[in-house]
Amino acid sequence: MKRITIATSCATALGLLMSTAAIAQDEVDVLSTWSYDTLYAEGWSVENMFDETEIIDASGEDVGDVENVVFSNDGQVLGIIAQVGGFWDIGDTHVYVPWDEVTMQTGIQQIRIPVTEENVSEYDAFGSGWFDEEVISAEATDTTQVVNDDLVAGQNVFKATDLIGDYSYLQDNARYGYVSDLIVQDGALSAIMVDARASGRPGYFAYPYGPRANMNTMRYDMPYGQEQVDTIENFDYGQLESRISR
Repeated sequence: MKRITIATSCATALGLLMSTAAIAQDEVDVLSTWSYDTLYAEGWSVENMFDETEIIDASGEDVGDVENVVFSNDGQVLGIIAQVGGFWDIGDTHVYVPWDEVTMQTGIQQIRIPVTEENVSEYDAFGSGWFDEEVISAEATDTTQVVNDDLVAGQNVFKATDLIGDYSYLQDNARYGYVSDLIVQDGALSAIMVDARASGRPGYFAYPYGPRANMNTMRYDMPYGQEQVDTIENFDYGQLESRISR
């Protein structure tokens, strides 16, 4: 019985290894036909949203800014974290709003949310105590709620700032650069932007997003070797049609 168990375990491990290798090879194959054309035409920059997008309420009044974007590990946009109400009686407030309650106006120049000065107090505050660490789970991402500015993403979800700034590595464990931006397309994370100066390649380069098991590390591994990444051209932010420039 023990020998059968060991053989089964080995077969299972081998199957997982082969599956992982197949996924990595598929990602490399995708890179061979990778193009920026649809990103330029349909994508939007998370960093640009942080810097320039206005949050407006139902009446069209500017009430705040985008502080973060929350994703599922497979890249789906789940919602945004907005800082609102600096001029309200309650002062600055952070609110998580599910993506299906967000309306994008004129590209990403403005985002309309259902939260107003009159109804913000109706949304429950996340967490059970002032000193509790607020951890948002995948199950809680469908509810508008007041949150702390240091809200932590739980299992199977992550915030944009959990990934932006991470070091990026190639297959041979060589540090390639760092994640400088995320490009979203059709409600999902489509590309990771890498500043590759650390490897001697000036400029920015966009690569297909690939989920990683642990989003709480400062490392983003890409399934490519140096020869593959050298074939990718510089990303031209000026061609990103949704980009806001003030």
